[in-house]
Amino acid sequence: MTNSGVRRKLSAILSADVKGYSRLMADDEAGTVETLKEYRLVLASLVQAHRGRVVDDIGDNLLAEFTSVIDATQCAAAIQDALDELNAKLPDHRKMEFRIGINLGDVIEDGDRIYGDGINIAARVQGLAEAGGVFISGTVFDQVKNKLDYYYDYVGLQVVKNIEEPIRVYRIIWHEEELAATSGKRKKSVGSFIFGTPRASFFSTVLITSIIMTLCMPLVNYFNLNLLTKIWQCGLILVPNSQTVTVVTISPDEHKKMNTANGLKKPPSYLSNPKLWRQYHPTVLKNLHRLGAEAVGFDFWFPPAHDPDARQATLIFEKALKWSKLKNFPVILGQAQSNQDPILYDQAEWGFISFTRDIGWIKQVMYLYSWDRTDQAGVPVQEPSLFIKVLARKLRLTPEIRLDSVHLIGKPIPRRLWLAFSETPITTVPYHEVYNGWTDPKLISGRIVLIGLAQRDVDYFQVPYSPTDFTPNDKDDPYGMPGVFLFAHAINQVLNGYYHPEIQDEWSWFRGGRMFSPVNLKHWLLMLAETFIICLLLNAVQSLVRKKVSHKITCLLMGLAAGVVIMLLAILPVLFALANFVFAASIFILIFILRRSVLGV
Repeated sequence: MTNSGVRRKLSAILSADVKGYSRLMADDEAGTVETLKEYRLVLASLVQAHRGRVVDDIGDNLLAEFTSVIDATQCAAAIQDALDELNAKLPDHRKMEFRIGINLGDVIEDGDRIYGDGINIAARVQGLAEAGGVFISGTVFDQVKNKLDYYYDYVGLQVVKNIEEPIRVYRIIWHEEELAATSGKRKKSVGSFIFGTPRASFFSTVLITSIIMTLCMPLVNYFNLNLLTKIWQCGLILVPNSQTVTVVTISPDEHKKMNTANGLKKPPSYLSNPKLWRQYHPTVLKNLHRLGAEAVGFDFWFPPAHDPDARQATLIFEKALKWSKLKNFPVILGQAQSNQDPILYDQAEWGFISFTRDIGWIKQVMYLYSWDRTDQAGVPVQEPSLFIKVLARKLRLTPEIRLDSVHLIGKPIPRRLWLAFSETPITTVPYHEVYNGWTDPKLISGRIVLIGLAQRDVDYFQVPYSPTDFTPNDKDDPYGMPGVFLFAHAINQVLNGYYHPEIQDEWSWFRGGRMFSPVNLKHWLLMLAETFIICLLLNAVQSLVRKKVSHKITCLLMGLAAGVVIMLLAILPVLFALANFVFAASIFILIFILRRSVLGV
């Protein structure tokens, strides 16, 4: 039952006593009393100056009441500063150092006296403080944490005598030099070890963030989020057409327009018997050489010939390849080298790059997969292919094999190269016009010439936006393109120098069947480096603003800083795994929020 005659109020209680008072009295009783009187006058004057009142000052203890926790906290710091100056005049064994505890709680008022658990808690908090220190309860911290230019070292939940519930206790640190001198001596609970204090938390937070990233990012990368960010980074930008690539196309009715001579029969349609067409390619090669082509690439697969007619056609083509070598006229077969037909491939150069998609359901994404890394049998490449050499000659660069890819010295070309498309269509010439000798030399001279199919149902792909629509009447496939044109756009892209060097930082638990392969380790280390960089930035932001703005504003500024960095990375000509930065920043900020909400630091 509530006693209506009892007056209650909420007060900030400051409790102070002398550390080692009994020892001082035993050493010099009269001197200790005189010093205590002098110090009490200082304490009383400072309490009054901070709008408080002394309630009791029995023995070496002083109890003061404030209507404001801000006043009480500032008064405690001022008292310790004043006593430090007084103690500096005394020998070490005669210094009189006070411990101060502050609590905000409900008290009972009886005239000039006050009673209640609020006072008891202040006394218990004071008992935990070290000499010359100020400790506050959690109720005080909740009120002053964003209002005073102090640091608060979380001591932990403390169980004290005659108080049922554990008390959150914090040590006030108001001197920068004191913070540096005592950082290694602070008490740490399990929670403070995990979350840390404002200055000591950085490395522990980075460690936790790195562990979470290591465990969770493989799942993120399983859903190709990092790959999606790299695709988004690339953008589907139209690049200038250097007009150094011409595509010679074989359409379904091409055979009907060819003027055969020298005893050759009219060719069948290409798809009905492509091997027989090998006997017509020599005429095309010689005409292209006469017209001044720089190099010729066949975007065909050349399987072994078994029937007599196909073998004879292959021998004719083989002689043309030998002729091309004698003329120093590069001819490149657009598939990986095959040991199934060694005679043909011994005479030809090989090395067109293949293309693929990492994400099958995004049909609009097409990129080159490998630059001369291995042949079809998986044998490492010993030198750059002729295709790369031709590009290098065009760019006036030197190709060189390195660990991860072929580099054109002066600027590396990444192994994974997203395709861009030309502002103007790639120049196209029908196969029969070259065969018949009708082609304008301006369309061939000094150019790389690719020969491939231009048929809707063969070697045809959905691709990103291109200014050329190969299927204008097909609403379901407005941007389809034959494979040979993908290579043409790739060459144009390389010659224009538009490609992003890619950082391979997509960490997964297992890569190539092994968890600790060198490639996987490299990806993991790159991810950790990105994690550390974003954490370092966010820590710098919160260190700069945490004393000036509220906790919520600090979190908002950290998120804004992370967003700015990620946006800057998105426009750099290097493909970072942006999801790594996004998730690392999110984890770091979440830990910062938990540290404040759970531990109050």
